Amino acid sequence: MNIYPYTSPIILNDLLFDKYGGDATLGTSAQRSIAYLMAEETVSESLKTFLLPTTVTGTFARVTPTILLDHAYINSVAVVRFIDTEESIYFTASGSTSAYFSLRNDVYGIVDLHYLVANCNCSHGVLTYPYKVQIVYNAGLPTGTANQPNVLMALSTYATIMMNEIIGYGNEAPGDVGVEEYSSQQYREVRRLKNTDFGASPKAIFANRLLRSLRKHKFVGM
Repeated sequence: MNIYPYTSPIILNDLLFDKYGGDATLGTSAQRSIAYLMAEETVSESLKTFLLPTTVTGTFARVTPTILLDHAYINSVAVVRFIDTEESIYFTASGSTSAYFSLRNDVYGIVDLHYLVANCNCSHGVLTYPYKVQIVYNAGLPTGTANQPNVLMALSTYATIMMNEIIGYGNEAPGDVGVEEYSSQQYREVRRLKNTDFGASPKAIFANRLLRSLRKHKFVGM
């Protein structure tokens, strides 16, 4: 399970929100901060990486020579720890270059383990291979990418959706659900919508589309 590590916005603020079509006069400063944080977390989840370089630790129970990390856009791998069935670390490989591991594909987050280091239970003369592998790595969009117009527009669009929910008006329907049929007086339309990480409304689909060039289908890189 990936837990988002930030508790306050790291990119979006009132100035950028207003610049990209948001209304920085809506709600309170605290309410807007909540909307900004939720927008950043949602974009991060959609892109499978962080908006800024962030160091995280992942534990992988299915130990194979090739491991697909939980995030895309990997900047570096710092440490690989080999763990036995008693949850003890019995070997650690570290450094930007190592005889034990290498980063095969930084965009898709693929790490090769060159050696599955065996653990010697010398009292029984038994060699056992790792039960788990723990990898410390840095992930995040390349420098400056999070401040590109498409990312800021996606953040501001979704933050607006969240603000409208917080203050109680402004979205097409409660929860910003996609509306397939709509009629008012003599006007009627049927919209063909799809589900995205941002929801199913036209605005949500718009935010999702803005990030299309940055979104990587991680398993394709295998």
